[in-house]
Amino acid sequence: MRLRVIFKVSFVLIVSGCMRHDLKMYGDIDASEKSVTVPLGAKGLKGELKSYLASEGWELAVYRGPSVMEGSLGEQTRIRSYDTFNTRYRLMVASSQYDTCFNLSPAINYEVAFIDNKSGAEVFTINGRGCESGVLQIFKDALNGAGDYVGKKPSPITDILAELG
Repeated sequence: MRLRVIFKVSFVLIVSGCMRHDLKMYGDIDASEKSVTVPLGAKGLKGELKSYLASEGWELAVYRGPSVMEGSLGEQTRIRSYDTFNTRYRLMVASSQYDTCFNLSPAINYEVAFIDNKSGAEVFTINGRGCESGVLQIFKDALNGAGDYVGKKPSPITDILAELG
């Protein structure tokens, strides 16, 4: 019995040791303005996040607004150029698969940023490595202003330790 518990604990530590999710919240989302510019495509994590946003009633736009160039001519000519956005928020996603998890979900390295186009500030960032299916739950929590994942490693170790005691 005790050997089986030691084996379970060792197995969980080995498997979960490489997973890490960091969520950093910097602001709140204005739920009255549910529009977001999203990256092109539907593969992998990017597709999962876009599908979730659409299912929650977010208006998705793939392209930013027009580029604007403005300024004044004269002795001190000053022209500036900037991009505009037709949405309140912007989603940026980068991920790469390095393995496959036991639940057959891709094991990925990832970085997600949710940006307020009105202020230019990041609302939240998520980064780490782990199962793609687990990242979606963290993203849901972040959109709802919840979650405490900074430096946390998702692990069922507490369930196994509960068996001991």
